Amino acid sequence: MASKKVTVLKFVGTVSLGLLTGTSYTLSTLTIPSLLELPSASTAAKTFRSLASTATTHLTTLSGISGSAFFLAFALSPYGYRHPYLLYTSLFCFGTRLTDYVTPSIFGQPSSSSSTTQRRAALAQARREKATSRRMDASYEVLGESHSDEGTGSPSSEDGSEEEINGEDVRSEVEFFVRNQLVQTTISGLGLAMAVLGIWGDGAHQVAAY
Repeated sequence: MASKKVTVLKFVGTVSLGLLTGTSYTLSTLTIPSLLELPSASTAAKTFRSLASTATTHLTTLSGISGSAFFLAFALSPYGYRHPYLLYTSLFCFGTRLTDYVTPSIFGQPSSSSSTTQRRAALAQARREKATSRRMDASYEVLGESHSDEGTGSPSSEDGSEEEINGEDVRSEVEFFVRNQLVQTTISGLGLAMAVLGIWGDGAHQVAAY
């Protein structure tokens, strides 16, 4: 009974790890780099952040499933059949979630740093002060003129939010995410290779035993 559970766990872990590796590779080579071809920095930024958030959630789920499956397979295996590759593969699976710390040490931090953040904060503060001043001026005017001023004020506010997004900052974020996914692909790929070789070794050992 335990051997059947271990076999199922190995299968689930290997499939999940394969999906994790394939998804990371697709994101780093096809999906995310294509966002740089979008004509608007605002559109690229919104699309990238939405896609990155969704992808991170799914990748975290896959790494958790695969890592847990291999660890349980190691724990449930009979004492004489607790092959270390199950534990090592589990560590590789969980290690993919540490790439946010590994990638900066290899490639460095994104070029969009605190100066960009301060510039955005200053622009946002200036827009708030301008909007407050506009409302105070409008309060002394006729109601009809107040409506007219508010109607003409909203497009400029939207233009300010468009101008706030810097194309170079978006490119830097995208490139860092791509590098992060490449590191994750490498780690999960090594774990997948170890799992496949280990499972093949288990099968060859069982055949030789018979």
